[in-house]
Amino acid sequence: MSNKLVVGPDEAQDISVTENVRLSFTKNLERLSNVIALAFEKMPCNDYLMRKFLNVPVTEPYSQYRVNAISNYLTAFYYDNGAELVQANDFHAVAIWTTPKTPVNMPRTNDEKFNQVFFDELGQIKERLIPKEIQYYYLFVIGRDPNDSVTKGSVRSIFEYYIDRADKENAAIALEAISESAKKVYEYFGFKNYKTFQYGVGEVDSQGVVDSNGQGFTGYLMVYHKDADKLFNKL
Repeated sequence: MSNKLVVGPDEAQDISVTENVRLSFTKNLERLSNVIALAFEKMPCNDYLMRKFLNVPVTEPYSQYRVNAISNYLTAFYYDNGAELVQANDFHAVAIWTTPKTPVNMPRTNDEKFNQVFFDELGQIKERLIPKEIQYYYLFVIGRDPNDSVTKGSVRSIFEYYIDRADKENAAIALEAISESAKKVYEYFGFKNYKTFQYGVGEVDSQGVVDSNGQGFTGYLMVYHKDADKLFNKL
């Protein structure tokens, strides 16, 4: 018996606001997870986060197979808790979003130092920055198939759809950029950096190699709102 997910009616609807791009919701977790695995392959910062979220010690052997398995688990976790999974141009790009009506709370890890950065400090900054009357979407992950350099507009279509939706609802969009290159992409779409933070300090070096004196990685808390300069609180 096949366990292939059946395409539902919602996946037949094109929700794109971008010309010449097809965008839709999806229930095909397998294909979405495969794209994420390709997009983040050999990215030490992502591997480190996957370890933390599933409480795998940094000193424990850790193959790419397990990295992908944890990514698959987190995709299912978000899906099971009501997140929106979207794909553009037949899975050329994919993303996982939570909405103001369907927030998803990630479980805290066994590492309180990590929790303090990713859950406590960043959460407190969002509470101080975004006025209480403004709700926000959250982008957990977005990725593009690196093997297809021909198809265009896929990532743009995902951002344009959610930015258009947020603008109509007077809502914000929050995310964490886990690398400098990701930060530049988000800035291109109108996100602003409100907090530069370090993670993995004293555990790994910038390549993810175990190092008690390691500098770890640099991340950025980024938020979008059409009137951020006027409405957001000063930090």
